[in-house]
Amino acid sequence: MAVSNTNESASTTTAVVTIRIPCGADGDLVTDARERLSQAAAVDDVLIDELHSIEPKLSATVITVKIALRWTTTVPQGEIRDRLAEVPGLESIQRIG
Repeated sequence: MAVSNTNESASTTTAVVTIRIPCGADGDLVTDARERLSQAAAVDDVLIDELHSIEPKLSATVITVKIALRWTTTVPQGEIRDRLAEVPGLESIQRIG
């Protein structure tokens, strides 16, 4: 008998992150942030739940957002921060979980 894991929470992570969006980006701030966060290894989908802050700078806009990441595979808790750190423009991770 095969056993399968249907626990969605094992492959979904929530976080609050700050990301830099360059001026002149193709889309709006939320769309660009979503596209950048989608580049993390093994990310299947990104949902921007809340926009916490917008801080315009000279060459970019810095936004802080609450996100939900759906992974293509179960990602150990200890690896989530490392995978997010590889996202282009990610400035900080305030909270995971």
